[in-house]
Amino acid sequence: MEYIVACHDRELLDALRAFADHLATLSDPRDPRGVRHALPVLLATLLVALAGGANSMAAVAAFTHDHQAWFRLWLPLGQATPARDTYLRLVRRLHPETAMQAALWLRDGTSLPGLRDLILALDGKVARRSGDPAAGTRALHMVSAFLVREGLTLAQEPCEAKGNEITAIPRLLDRMALKGAVVTIDAAGCQTAIVQNLRKAGADYLLAVKRNQGTLHREVKTAFDDAERGAFRPEVQDRCETVERNGGRSERRLGTVLGGPGLGEWVADPAAWPGLRSLIRVQAERTGPRGCRQRSVRYYISSRPTDAEALQDLVRGHWRGPSGRGNGLHRTLDIQFREDDCRMRRGHAPAVMGILRRAALNMLRTLQQNFSAHVSIGLLRDRIGRQPWILAGALP
Repeated sequence: MEYIVACHDRELLDALRAFADHLATLSDPRDPRGVRHALPVLLATLLVALAGGANSMAAVAAFTHDHQAWFRLWLPLGQATPARDTYLRLVRRLHPETAMQAALWLRDGTSLPGLRDLILALDGKVARRSGDPAAGTRALHMVSAFLVREGLTLAQEPCEAKGNEITAIPRLLDRMALKGAVVTIDAAGCQTAIVQNLRKAGADYLLAVKRNQGTLHREVKTAFDDAERGAFRPEVQDRCETVERNGGRSERRLGTVLGGPGLGEWVADPAAWPGLRSLIRVQAERTGPRGCRQRSVRYYISSRPTDAEALQDLVRGHWRGPSGRGNGLHRTLDIQFREDDCRMRRGHAPAVMGILRRAALNMLRTLQQNFSAHVSIGLLRDRIGRQPWILAGALP
């Protein structure tokens, strides 16, 4: 009875048909002669199947076959469902830009309202088995813009074959309206050109500083050393200490922040690093279950005010997010979607599947918010595998 009611729910079907109409506006890379399955059919079933637990093209084809009666309610699906090879040929030929447009909320990064006051973490991830050494192709490297509090991927950009994150980040930033947002990037994005673009766009920044910026790293470290000796008196100074315990391990973090309007003149060229207001040092000490201790010191620069607690939350949020930055996006893609195990290597398949997996994860994250009790991504994928119509609640 539940299946019959869900299949004929007008609101659900209207949302799904609107999604199919959007997919119908995309460019189909295939020769129209001999095409048996329309592009909206293949993309819609592929995205729903990815959200419903399918991690391979064979599993996607089986998912479509098992739920073909439901798909026919809102898609022009013929009597024969698409085969595994049909999906493979599509993802190899489909341009990554078209795949980005297939995800409604990733079209240009501006469709999400209220970007102001949002925290946006930019970070890269490598799909380890997507490269083919025999063919001379390297593994896919995708840079994602991740909304830390909301748990959503706002935009993404694959690195070029001979490029790296430094060239991909500016293209990714161009996709989004950043006014009022706070952007956090690891050391790969600590570049003067990127900082200048962020300030022109009206965004604040928090960047990790490592030895790839040798002069800046040395000046920031010297500023903290001089402040401790009394040789440098910053206009503002703040501290914050936190202790986190998890699984028999504990981590103590002491965050120290130096700030003031004249900070840029003391530490770095203010024209090269516009808006610089705070220097951050995080001293961490990790204690394992057997008492083994590890110490580390990390440095950051930011255009945010000198507030040690708020800045330490930004630092922690970049890596962990609300339920774990590293354990929220990267770990979910590896554990749930088996991204590192995927061996699709031909054509555009690695980049297209990387984009579609993140789009499916966005739908799952959005759907998670509709449940009163906490439901894990794995449990939600299992439920969609049995009741795919609930995914309509994640569509705009």
